[in-house]
Amino acid sequence: MTGLFMWHLLAMLLGSLASSTQVQLAESASEEIYTLNPVCIKNNCVNPFAPGLYDLLKLENMAWQCVKEGEARKFLHFCKDAIFYDPAIPSPTNSTPLDKMVRAQDGAASMSFFYHLSGLGYEAWQNRDPKEFTDPCVRKIYELACYTYFPKQEAGCKEGKQVPFLRPCRNACSTYLDACEVNCCDDSTQCVFEHTAHSGVVETGYPDVSGPSAICTGGSNSGSSRVRVPFALLLGLLGLHLTSTSGSSKQNSAAHTRLGGRTKWALAAVMVLCASTLQGCAFLIPSHRVPNWKKTKDYLVEYEYVPKDEPQTAAALNSCMTTASQGGQVCSGRGSCKSWSHQPLKMINANETRPQGISFCKCDPGWADPECRTQRKSQFVSFFLSLFLGVFGADHFYLGHILSGVLKLVTLGGIGLWWLFDVVRTGSGPVYASDFKVNPDLPHWAYVLIILLLFSAAGLLYSLDSMSRYRKRKHLEIMKTIGEEESRTLDNMDLLESPVSHSNSMFGKRTFHRDYGATLPVNYPSACAPLVGVSGMKYI
Repeated sequence: MTGLFMWHLLAMLLGSLASSTQVQLAESASEEIYTLNPVCIKNNCVNPFAPGLYDLLKLENMAWQCVKEGEARKFLHFCKDAIFYDPAIPSPTNSTPLDKMVRAQDGAASMSFFYHLSGLGYEAWQNRDPKEFTDPCVRKIYELACYTYFPKQEAGCKEGKQVPFLRPCRNACSTYLDACEVNCCDDSTQCVFEHTAHSGVVETGYPDVSGPSAICTGGSNSGSSRVRVPFALLLGLLGLHLTSTSGSSKQNSAAHTRLGGRTKWALAAVMVLCASTLQGCAFLIPSHRVPNWKKTKDYLVEYEYVPKDEPQTAAALNSCMTTASQGGQVCSGRGSCKSWSHQPLKMINANETRPQGISFCKCDPGWADPECRTQRKSQFVSFFLSLFLGVFGADHFYLGHILSGVLKLVTLGGIGLWWLFDVVRTGSGPVYASDFKVNPDLPHWAYVLIILLLFSAAGLLYSLDSMSRYRKRKHLEIMKTIGEEESRTLDNMDLLESPVSHSNSMFGKRTFHRDYGATLPVNYPSACAPLVGVSGMKYI
């Protein structure tokens, strides 16, 4: 046990030394420092990393007031399945009706939800009805967006009373990060943060309070359930150590006698694995001051709309809600504006109606993103790449999934199983590329027909090949049988002796008589009995 104790002591010393080095580095810096995990793979790392994050400060600077209990929820449409409390509304600057105020906030939550889904690569139009949400990530984005634009009002406040803006609770953000598996590989996607932007504005995140609470907005969702890999490994190491030290001393000594030093080396390997996954366990710590999610392009800027012949300063979100957009400028000319929320139509004049609420671009089949500027990959191409070059990962490379493509190439299509799975997956329906779903340009009947013909042809060729190999094998068996019969016949004839001529006797060579009518080579004995011939004649 002395050697094992030394290993533990060495690990603790290295960990404390690395931690002190990291603390000194952090204390010497005037800004927050982030370290990079080199073995991490980014997932859903977008800017901003949470819906409505950049609107928190603006919403906090607005004036909010209480409304009569239950009145605001009457006019909710998109967020009605997320808001189970009485929300505060912005204080109107004039006599704006309550229904318009609520619908304006409902539209802002819808826009935040729509654009964040697009930033993550989801199909927003396929997640229009909150009652049909099946993806937990989409559900958490929906809840966080509605909590952001509908803050909870103070309990017992009177109608018209000014109240502060209550940001969403910490667990409303953390459950979203868990459900969507957001990972930027530098631990910068923290719900609770405070740092100074380049403009000098202090940016803050969500309050360090779990809901439900009187000082934040959000339901009773549980907090973050993510267990860090290093923490799990350390727990496993502790359990292994306790297991190895349990039992009587005789059993321990016998176990150490059998295993020798292998246990210590195994524990050392586990500790090395822990050290490789922990951040900051190096004396020279690679660090950066800008979070990884802020290094990515802001999707609100990427998907903004600039009217024709207007400067960049005139940019705005959603060309469908901009009065200056006309003709081909709407949706980049590759789609049309459709009403997002299920609200009744509003009469404009005797011959025209307009959907109430907010509208978004619904792009043509070959295009995606909120302004229809991103061309989709082709389902037809991905299917044929999967069918003919899928064992080499060509379909994954085409869709932008580089890592899985390399794995598929190395394993040769998962020894055929992965290839077969992807053939069915890419042909049966549109799949997600690295950004959006592919263009559904492969008719389902064509996919079914191609699969039936190809696999039927493959089955026919396999059957013909099997039959050919079977006939060849049977032919060889028959030829082998004939050869064996001929060999046995020759062996039986070799047992028969033939007369030996004087000319060949000196060489010991026998002469066999095998022609038609030849006499037997040896006279068979008759035990000195006379041979009986015809009519009583005897032959001697």
